[in-house]
Amino acid sequence: MDCVLDNEEGALSNGMYLLIRILIAAVLLVILYSVFRLISQGKLLLKYSLLWMLLCVVTLLCDAFPGIVYWAADAIGFLTPSNFVLLIAVVLLLTIALSLSVAVSRAVVANKNLTQRLALLEYRLRDLKEREQDI
Repeated sequence: MDCVLDNEEGALSNGMYLLIRILIAAVLLVILYSVFRLISQGKLLLKYSLLWMLLCVVTLLCDAFPGIVYWAADAIGFLTPSNFVLLIAVVLLLTIALSLSVAVSRAVVANKNLTQRLALLEYRLRDLKEREQDI
């Protein structure tokens, strides 16, 4: 939906509204490009980037077709589309934070297990060297 209020009331003109939408799209494309670049450089695993790509694509679609946001907000019962967008953004960012917390937790457990296995191997090696010296 285009902004139809006039500048005299302090609202955005249609040109300014379009400029903001183009700027948002440009920022999202830069973020998407950065994610792909981090993946290709091996700095970001694909499984951790999928939510970021989903977030960018969904936001790009909403930016390109703002009527979707107005329709969804109205269908769910939000008074303003901005509240709906804020809720969706918070939910997506919390989902990303949760998935990263799960990944970090798995890495901590794996690190602990590897440390314990290394300690056991070092103990066995030390024990074998002591037995060898006794012979």
